[in-house]
Amino acid sequence: MTESTTSPSTPTGATEPLITVDVWTDVVCPWCYIGESRLHDAIAAEGLEGQVHVRAHSFELDPTSPTDAVRDNIAHLVAAKGMPEESVREMEAQIQGMAQELGREYVIGRPMANTRGVHRVLQAIREVSGIDAATGYFMDLQRGYFTGASNPFDAETVVARAVEAGLPEDAARAAFAGETHEAEVEADVREAVQMGARGVPFFLFNDTYTAPGALPLDAFRQALRQIAEETRSERAQS
Repeated sequence: MTESTTSPSTPTGATEPLITVDVWTDVVCPWCYIGESRLHDAIAAEGLEGQVHVRAHSFELDPTSPTDAVRDNIAHLVAAKGMPEESVREMEAQIQGMAQELGREYVIGRPMANTRGVHRVLQAIREVSGIDAATGYFMDLQRGYFTGASNPFDAETVVARAVEAGLPEDAARAAFAGETHEAEVEADVREAVQMGARGVPFFLFNDTYTAPGALPLDAFRQALRQIAEETRSERAQS
């Protein structure tokens, strides 16, 4: 991990968690899905359930993805990366194996398009209902995408999830269509880039330590253990 100089807000008061984890992520990012699962497992393994506050932030995996068409993710990667289809399928199968080792489903054939609308809705929910509701909306949509349960490029699916998170329907539709919250998405991305992010997932622990990529489970456990010990020590001295 490396130290960061930025300081996003953290909860205060008696219920303040031991650890805050800010994660910049994209709904269609396979490594984000793997990384979130490993983080979840690491929290459980370290006995830190209820003591880690995870907050999702916007970052697009591929801002050049088409906004006016949805196509198969295999075809998208073949076109975007210039990779042979066989290589793309092998890569997807490897990630599927990792997900299955973590007890997660992973559907190889998925829709693919530009994710900007999902991020604008994330920002709208954050403004109206708070970061926890926004994070829940986003993580639920991401898990549904990789298990084949939801399509983040379908307006009705995204709007329904946003309404469940407390966002009025008209506000959700406006954000998804690009009428609002563009600047907030840009601000999230810019913050991550200033800390050195070049892709996602990108993690910030307790406003201090940054870590790029889907860390191995043991690395997540070590980081959480170290930071929890530091926090307990600091609080004991204050």
